[in-house]
Amino acid sequence: MFKLLVWKSFFDIVREMKKYNTKTAEIDLHFQYPIKNDPRLAKLKHTSGIKLDTTKDELNKTKDVIGYVHSLFTHDGDNVPSSADPLTILKEAKTGQSFRCVEYSTLATGLLWANGIPTRTIGLKTSDVEIREYGAGHVVIEFWSKDLNKWVMSDVQAGIIPEQNATPLSTYELSQVLDQGQSVTYAPVANSRFSQDSTYDDKANYSDWIKDYLYFIDTPVKLTLGNEDKRKQQIAMLIPIEAKPPIMFQRAFKMNAVYTHSVLDFYPKI
Repeated sequence: MFKLLVWKSFFDIVREMKKYNTKTAEIDLHFQYPIKNDPRLAKLKHTSGIKLDTTKDELNKTKDVIGYVHSLFTHDGDNVPSSADPLTILKEAKTGQSFRCVEYSTLATGLLWANGIPTRTIGLKTSDVEIREYGAGHVVIEFWSKDLNKWVMSDVQAGIIPEQNATPLSTYELSQVLDQGQSVTYAPVANSRFSQDSTYDDKANYSDWIKDYLYFIDTPVKLTLGNEDKRKQQIAMLIPIEAKPPIMFQRAFKMNAVYTHSVLDFYPKI
């Protein structure tokens, strides 16, 4: 179970707030994404059998795709598929296997691209990612909303999209809102288990839990659909100005990362 939130004074909140560069770019980043006519996307879409309601708006179509993945299997933090590509995850999930947050996010990313919605996986890491031996990371997604002209976060494993005042939030925005002690709501995706799952039965519990993972935020520089070793994949990492760039993940392997304090670097327009 997640720890319950406790009341914090104004000074506690100010001290915990992370600072970023919101005014200028710092590095020359060129994110690369799958091509829309990639035959693997067509095969993935066909295998899933998803048929979106064309009368729905962009956000609700996206919720339907994410909800399909969310409801396809339950979480198993120790089981991994035989191959890390979306199609293998989909096929093995259909046989009854359960997987990690990594697989929820990888499959949702592939299926959203297959349905014309640009999406990227987002790695979340705790402030002690280098020395913690287990549980220092979580994986979510961000999809590009043409209607909102911004990146929007979804925790596929939890089955939710964070919002404030009915506006969906990016991962960075959620981090800032929670740091400031502001209220967040969690909009369910289709068939979400969020309100029924004892792990997520209280939004305050989820907020307190996810906040620990919002210290370092990263995403692949080149998003691929294959079976590449994710540990060797180059990532761009958004880090607080006051933080030392982390080099190791859970003492196990060196991360292939480029670092920036700039929100502008990390959030390009599409």
